[in-house]
Order: sequence, then structure tokens, then C-alpha cells
Amino acid sequence: MRSFFNRFYRMLFCRGGYGVHSPFAFDLITAVIEERRVYYCYETLEGIRRQLRQEKRKISYGADRSTLRKILRKEGFSLQGYRLLFRLTNYFRPQQTLVIGSGLGLTPLYVTAYSGKTTCLVFEPEPSLAVIARNVVGKYAHAPIHVYDKIFDGSELLGKVDFIVWRNISSASSGDEARQTDHSFAFFEQLLPYVTEKSLLVVGDIYASSAKKQLWKKICAHPAVSVTFDLYSFGLVFFNSKLYRQRYKNIFM
Repeated sequence: MRSFFNRFYRMLFCRGGYGVHSPFAFDLITAVIEERRVYYCYETLEGIRRQLRQEKRKISYGADRSTLRKILRKEGFSLQGYRLLFRLTNYFRPQQTLVIGSGLGLTPLYVTAYSGKTTCLVFEPEPSLAVIARNVVGKYAHAPIHVYDKIFDGSELLGKVDFIVWRNISSASSGDEARQTDHSFAFFEQLLPYVTEKSLLVVGDIYASSAKKQLWKKICAHPAVSVTFDLYSFGLVFFNSKLYRQRYKNIFM
């Protein structure tokens, strides 16, 4: 119930750049986050998403077997979330993108759809999902996308990255929220050597659990972070020291 009222409040009072004085933040909110234009690539990408959601076959997923539809619901983003990822990359035009968690190949397809000249590295620690992701990007990608079936450690990067999509991960016990938060925050700090002042980090599901809420608070307070946007489903993190340190709350629908 609290989640419903939180979202409802934001819909009423945290939209349209209301009360935002920064030109950078106002333009990002009105021209990207809340932009509703239907782009040329949506139909193709959403057709691929529908195909995956209609797959009835089961694959190994951790210690169990599950359908692609159920896996995508857990590992992927919502339709509006994927559209936002496309709009962000279309706006910032990253040259090298890092994706943590493949979303069965959908995530890298959306973040590279704006250009065939960008490069995307995908790290998917679940081998069965990495196989599906390779098949999907091999069939549909028009930009170089490399899928690794491992946890990101930086060894494959040749330089800095402009855009990072991170589905929050933790190897700690699901019942130990403090350990989950600490492990995920350590992973966030592991990403910092690869970002520049032009980089954008997108963190998924920042309100999905208490551990993720605490992680988001710690990320916002980190001295390397300048501006953050709390979109409820997503967190956007900027590292540009020339921007005034600020925390924005908004919601996209």
C-alpha cells in the first residue's frame, strides 16, 4: 500500500520538471525520461520481446528449470523500462556500453539500437541465460555485442565505458540483507575505475527490497557521484563533477 501511494504522489508532484532549476536535469526529465514519442525501433524490439515471452520451453535456471517468460519477468525490464534505456542511449550516444545481466539478450539490443557503431559488453553469470542471450543478439543485433558467461571483473574492458546498465546482483544469502547491501556496494565500487565524468550508470529495481533501497542510498552518498535521478524502478547515476550535487525524484509511466 505504501508503494502505491509513493508512486501516486510522484505522479502528481514529481513530474514535468516541476521545481527543477538545473538546465541539464530539466532537459533530461522533459526530453528523455518523460518523452513519449514512438521511435522507429520499438516495433522490431518489442516483436523480439513478445517472441521470448511466448516461448513455452523450459531451461535450467539456477537450481531449477523455468520458462523463458518467467525468467524474463525476473531478469528483464518492463516495456517502459526498455524504452527508457533506448531513449537514454539515443540521447547520450555512448561509444562503449557495459551491461550486467543480459535480460536474455533484450537489454543489449535496446541499448545499441540507436547506432550500429557502438560496442556493448554483456556479462551474464548464469550460463543457460548467456546461451539464450548469444542466440538472440546473434540473430538480431546490428551493433557489436559480446556476451560473456561470467561475473564482471573488468578484464575484458579495453578502456572506459560511457553507459552501464546494472541489474542489482548479490551472492550473499537472500535472508541476510546487510550482506547483500555490502556485497552489491562493493560491486558498485568495482565499476568506478571504468567510468568517466561523461558516464551514466543505470541501476535497476532500486526499491525491490530493503537491501536494494539501502544500496541506492549508499550509492547516492558516494563522493564520486554528482547527480542522481530516482525513477522508482530505475536509478540514474552521473559522475560529472561539474554538475551541482543533487538528488532528483521523478517517475516515468
